[in-house]
Amino acid sequence: MKKLDWYILKNFLGTFVFIMALLLGVTIVVDLSEKIDSFMEYHATFSGVIFGFYVYFIPYITSLIGPFFVLVAVIFFTSQLAERSEIVAILNSGTSFYRMLFPYFMGASIIAAVFYMGNHYYVPYSNSKRIEFERKFIYKPYEGMRYNFHRRIDSTTIVYFENYKPVDKEGYKFSLDKFKNGELVYKLRSEKINWDSTAKKWRIFNYYIRELGDDKDKITNGELMSSSYVFTPDDFSFTEHEKETMTTPELISYIDFMHKGGQAYTEFYEVERWRRTSSAFSIYIMTLIGVSVASRKMRGGLGWHIVLGIGLSAAYEMIMKFSVTFSTNASLPPVLGVWIPNILYAGLALYLMKKAPK
Repeated sequence: MKKLDWYILKNFLGTFVFIMALLLGVTIVVDLSEKIDSFMEYHATFSGVIFGFYVYFIPYITSLIGPFFVLVAVIFFTSQLAERSEIVAILNSGTSFYRMLFPYFMGASIIAAVFYMGNHYYVPYSNSKRIEFERKFIYKPYEGMRYNFHRRIDSTTIVYFENYKPVDKEGYKFSLDKFKNGELVYKLRSEKINWDSTAKKWRIFNYYIRELGDDKDKITNGELMSSSYVFTPDDFSFTEHEKETMTTPELISYIDFMHKGGQAYTEFYEVERWRRTSSAFSIYIMTLIGVSVASRKMRGGLGWHIVLGIGLSAAYEMIMKFSVTFSTNASLPPVLGVWIPNILYAGLALYLMKKAPK
């Protein structure tokens, strides 16, 4: 690497760290102002609780918004280079625009590697600690109604709920099927089932049982019975933040477990799995867009460049929200839904690179 490469790389990484530190300081102050009442209610101390919470909050918020501020950082210091005519001097010295991109991509690679490892391994660990703090000192977790919920309990047993309320540990239109050698041998249907936490048993209401035999079937029905099935409410527990606390290997294993268990609704987990890699890769795209936009002198200078960078970041996030929504609520594959913004912005980056001053 030449002295010029070190100069650009040092400015890139230094500006990014400065902007992120400034942003994190503002974010922590705003977040603390929102949570201070909850902390006071639970008599949380600054050294024991509040400081500990924000130690784990910083990796989470950095992972969430870091790629966007790579774009802002690149635009910020590249605009300064352009204003001081340093980019003109670099190009006039015989260095091509594409060669000038080398230190930028070195810096992007360093940041992307940190984000990649963090997203897949460290941030999930810090999220588990952060969410533990939030559940203890800020709010209780909420689990919404689950619809058409299937789960394979073991190699021979499948359960189904038309509606299941995790909060109440109660389900409606429940059925339990048992198989032997691939053939149905037992079927239970019930209007309602709930968990008796005292007896540690399931209470089954208005049930109908059919046991299939070789010669004839045995049919039993009744209004109420208790049963100690091998599954408990913990097997059906789900919270919105659960996926954020798993490392990627754990996430992949859990998705496989859900597929084997007959659970088809794994889109939320698969979106999280692919988002982690997509977020790290987007740093390259944001870097290329930032250099291509800011390397040209324009009236308004740094101010207009920053406004453009923030606008592009907001548009990226909007596209991501739309595509992820189609993945979780429609038929768009999760991997495609997560990568659509990167695909679109990669095309924009290549176009802007061709239009950049050479």
